[in-house]
Amino acid sequence: MNRLLQLAHFIDLFNRQIGRASIWLILIAVLLSAFTATLRYLFDWGSNAMIEAQWFLFGLVFLLCAPWTLQEQGHVRVDIIYTRLSIRWRAIIDLVGGLLFLLPVCILVSINAWDYFLLSFQQNEASMNPGGLLWWPMKLAIPVAFSLLAAQGIAEMIKAIAVLRNHHASPVSPTGY
Repeated sequence: MNRLLQLAHFIDLFNRQIGRASIWLILIAVLLSAFTATLRYLFDWGSNAMIEAQWFLFGLVFLLCAPWTLQEQGHVRVDIIYTRLSIRWRAIIDLVGGLLFLLPVCILVSINAWDYFLLSFQQNEASMNPGGLLWWPMKLAIPVAFSLLAAQGIAEMIKAIAVLRNHHASPVSPTGY
């Protein structure tokens, strides 16, 4: 069990670092948005690439911070019921939810998105807007992010199993698992 908890800790650390690095993309997107608006209103000049870059940055933040959000127990659930349950029942719900819902969805999206990316990459897909960006790099982020989310789901399930086996000794997560 200790090796599994070490693996969960490594996944937690990796996804936390990616999440913390990704939040800087929000600042870049805000600055880019302000710069784009300034150019448009002061100089009557615009760029499709800058507008698309804002969308891509938002998408990257959403995708790359999802595993960190799962780790921090920040995803939506019925907290009014969940918080009233014992830690063991919460661990059971997390384990069953991860096995039945999270992992299958992440695996399916990762596999299908990989094919989606490959097709885009082979075609060197780019925006149809004049001066737009290449799209395949953003499409690569989808299977990568869902693979990271699946890994975090596995880490959360390991921590839930540790709770069920009364293995509370290792402080793996800020949530107490």
